[in-house]
Order: sequence, then C-alpha cells, then structure tokens
Amino acid sequence: MQDSIWFQTIPSTQRRVLEQSDPLPKTADVAIVGAGLIGIATAYYLTEAGVRDVCVLDSGAALGEASGANAGGLWFAQQNVELGPVAALAAASSRLYDLLAGRFAFDFERPGLIELLDDADDPAVRQRVDLTREAGFQVEEVSGRGARSLEPGLGITPAAALLYPSDGKLHPVKLGAELVKHLRGRGVRFCLGAEVRSLRPSIDTAQGLLSAGKTVIAAGAWTPLITRSLGWVPPVKPMRGTLAAVSPLPKTLHHTLVTSKYYYWQLESGEVAGGGSVDDVGFERGVDATTLARIREEMEALIPAVAGRPACCCWSGFRPYCADLKPVIGPVPGQDGLFVAAGHFKKGVMLAPVTGKIIADLIAKGATDLEIAALSPGRFRS
Repeated sequence: MQDSIWFQTIPSTQRRVLEQSDPLPKTADVAIVGAGLIGIATAYYLTEAGVRDVCVLDSGAALGEASGANAGGLWFAQQNVELGPVAALAAASSRLYDLLAGRFAFDFERPGLIELLDDADDPAVRQRVDLTREAGFQVEEVSGRGARSLEPGLGITPAAALLYPSDGKLHPVKLGAELVKHLRGRGVRFCLGAEVRSLRPSIDTAQGLLSAGKTVIAAGAWTPLITRSLGWVPPVKPMRGTLAAVSPLPKTLHHTLVTSKYYYWQLESGEVAGGGSVDDVGFERGVDATTLARIREEMEALIPAVAGRPACCCWSGFRPYCADLKPVIGPVPGQDGLFVAAGHFKKGVMLAPVTGKIIADLIAKGATDLEIAALSPGRFRS
C-alpha cells in the first residue's frame, strides 16, 4: 500500500476496508485484475447493470499503487486540448463524477484550476484556448494581476494565466474506500494478495485458480506483464511521479495551480501538496532527493505560506504511459472474453468512471454509446 498523503488522511475504518481480503472463489462471471480506481469503477458499473458475480483481484491492497499515489486532479478541461475521443470521454466522466458525488462522500469539489503561463504572447496559448472551447470545455484568459487576485496568496505575478473554472479535485482513496464498501454489500469479492501469474485457460493466481466467464485487465503499468502470457503486449510502461506535502495550514489555495513543471493543491484537511515529475526509471520505487528539492523550491516561490513548514509526506507512484498517449480500452482481438482498461498515464483518476462504464457496458450489453475505436487494444498487434 502507498504511503501517500491520501492514506494519511483517511480514518482507520476506511484503511481496513481497503486492506480486507475475501477468499478466492473457484468461479466468477467477471474477474477484474487490478483494484485501482478503474478496476473498482468497472465493478461498480457492472453491478449497476445487474452483474453480481464479480471478483476483483490484486497483488496488493485496493488503491495500493497509482490510484493511491496521484494528485486527485479532475482536470477535464486542462488535460484535454484536442477534439478526439479522449476529450469526449473526459466530458462523459465529468458527468459521471457529479452522479457519484451525489451518492458517496469523497471530498469532491470543483474549485477550478489556474495554469500559470511563462509567455503572455505565445500563439500556442490562443490555439489551446480555441481548441479547449471547441471541445466543449470552459477556459478563460487571465492577466498576471488577474491571477494574483484569484489567488491572493500567490508569491509571484505570472506573465499570464488560463483559468479552467469547472475543473475539480477529489480524495481518490476516500472514493475507493466508499466504492469497495458499497460493492462488498452487493456481493463483489476483493481477493487481495492474489498476484496473477497467467490468464489461460484459468486465471492462475498466487492463491489458486479462478475460472471466469469474462476477464478485465485493469492493472495499470503492470498490464503488459500480465497479458504477455497470451502473447499480446501493449506498449504500456511505468513513468514514476514524485510528490510531496507539507503539514496542514489554514485555507491558502483556492484553486489547483499548474506550472510548466509541476502542480499544487490543498487538501480539505489543510495539507498543501504538489509535484508530478515524469521519471522514466522503470519500476524503481522511492523518491529522488533532487526532484523533491525542486518541487519544494517552486512550491515555496508560488505559495510563500508553506515556507519553513515541515514536509509531512513524500511519495511516488507509477503512471501507466502508453506509447501513443491514448488509453487502451476494449476487447482484445483474438482473445475471447478478455478486456483491457489501461494506459491512461496522467488521466487515470479523471477517466476512471467512464472507463469502468464503457467496459461494463461492453460486457453487460455488448456495446457502448461512446466512440472508442481509436482506443481499441487491436491497434497494437500481438
């Protein structure tokens, strides 16, 4: 399990929910490999569609990897400056999050995001604004002084800024715990510590064999290590991201802040956190001291209120980076009953609900209303 700020800010009852494991059954209608937010969301929407015999497998605890190590950012507009299928998925996921927030408590809010710009006259900025609006998202151009008025505690005056007023944030681990508790009440089993060794003819795990009618691989950066037993290896690899948080302080940040290097936000419990490096180091765990120093230097320049405050948590996680920068969602050609939901890179939490619903619809109904042809696993040959 991650030692991130998210796990430090949940009650012990929710931690126990995420660590509790059920006995491995012999059979299941649907097996989901990966107990991150995408795997859990898939289980949720399967049960909403009437599928009850669902088993979620993971080698560790629920939310134990990238889903428990991210920034909790719902940057639907800022992260989707294009008109393709991912932008449409972001819009759909935004609507699904509103519905989830009406049912579960997970510190969900839409305070907006401010992107600080280094060059007010960069023509690429105007192009981004136009594309963002054409994709159906809100964005406003703001002067440097305007950014200071939106964030009175800002320690610099940027050249200019972009305001994404509808972008939001959440506590991903609280959401995961709420969903796991709900799903257990509907009969979904969570078999943790059940590392998957191979997929055919049965799912061979460290706890025994499981025969499933349908199988969903939602294992993030570990997905190729699981599917290679089938001779199909999508170009997904880990990209380590490092983050840090300082001890709680009174309300200081009113928006999420994004720079050309990192991003920063404040938790409901008061901690200010930031970072988000992209380190191509394989599955090398830990945090790099030089990277942490850079994060802290920029954090203190942007948010002077954190200067001198002790760090309360430093952590890292492995984002699943796909070679063409698009997630891999859908059935695997030539592999009957096998589906994949992986490769979301920095958009896993943001797209978790819509990804889960797409996979659930494909399994329960045989089709999805969303356009996902460009995201098909079939674009990568065996």
